[in-house]
Amino acid sequence: MNEELLQIKRCQDAGYHPQIYFEGWRVAYLNDTPKFHLENMEDMQRHNTSDEVFVLLKGSCTLYIGDGGDEGPGTVRAVELEPGVIYNVRRGAWHTHATGPDASVLIVENADVSPENSDHIPVNVGWLFRREEEK
Repeated sequence: MNEELLQIKRCQDAGYHPQIYFEGWRVAYLNDTPKFHLENMEDMQRHNTSDEVFVLLKGSCTLYIGDGGDEGPGTVRAVELEPGVIYNVRRGAWHTHATGPDASVLIVENADVSPENSDHIPVNVGWLFRREEEK
């Protein structure tokens, strides 16, 4: 197939892998790797220039969403992703994610999202476990 008409992308490598860029956005795979397991969680982030869309393709993934603002993530809620459902984390919302074995998640966001235009805050993993149990 002529790639000027149709791009076909696949990726099964562990980690985060942008595949398609167009004008102001990008589409990426987030595939399971120990870095994204809950016990290895290091921080929460919020993107100041973009919403971020998550679609679970296979396996399991939990989004952790905080309702806080500039002072930090506030109360954190766990959301178990369902396959084929679109989850849109709004610009400025504190979030992180944890993948399970063999997870594959499609992510769509502005192409310029980077550490330079996102805020990060360290997370105590025990704190996330505690928050998950309280929901």
